[in-house]
Amino acid sequence: MPIERLLDLTGVDADPDDLYRAMTFSEPPDERPYVVINMVSTVDGKIVIGEPSGPAKGVGGPTDQLLFRRLQASADGALIGSGTLRASQVLYPPTMPRFVATRSGKLPLDNRFFTDAPANAHVVAPEGLPEATRARLQSAARLIESGRGGVDWPAALRTIRRDVGVRVLLCEGGSEMNWQLVGAGLVDELFLTLAPKLKGGARLPTILGGAGFPPGAVQGLTLLSLYRDGSELYARYSVGRSQVSAGAATG
Repeated sequence: MPIERLLDLTGVDADPDDLYRAMTFSEPPDERPYVVINMVSTVDGKIVIGEPSGPAKGVGGPTDQLLFRRLQASADGALIGSGTLRASQVLYPPTMPRFVATRSGKLPLDNRFFTDAPANAHVVAPEGLPEATRARLQSAARLIESGRGGVDWPAALRTIRRDVGVRVLLCEGGSEMNWQLVGAGLVDELFLTLAPKLKGGARLPTILGGAGFPPGAVQGLTLLSLYRDGSELYARYSVGRSQVSAGAATG
């Protein structure tokens, strides 16, 4: 079944089958890249259907995978959390700068994330890692250190923009890193594939983990486009610049 346009407020009038093929984004802020999250989930919000620490394999269908690659091709760099890296081999175009965030520095350096293109592999970590850990990471990637105890994301993104030259950064999970970025007000857009499946399971991660916003507060989103292939939906949202009351308008 071809991709069908349900709503598009972006001004794009291309063939729906070319969805996300040639993306244009707003100009990034001076101090960081334009940050885009891309996720796939079941209707009840689960981003894995296997073990809690497993990959997203099997959640979305073939069209989701196609759109995933198209979004990658439209970005200047990609960012993942350490759990996403540990879950499977992570593949990117050889010329794409890729970044993985970790607090501990305990990463599988034999993953293709590192071995396919060592010159484009980066590790984002807090300051103060043990010297042996720092040396191990620096043997396989460039180390970007910011923050104490956890990553200082405004500082890390500033380095990614100014020193690496990334203007559009595609974030591909997991749940905890997504929360850190959203909670800090550093995300500009969310691309969400909604797979026509129910999974359940209180232990399985959702799009956002972490502490969440305070009671009564949420993050507002504005729907930019909505497409479908059969019963699978592909939504694009802009992310508001601040929290809003759960009872207020979120447009």
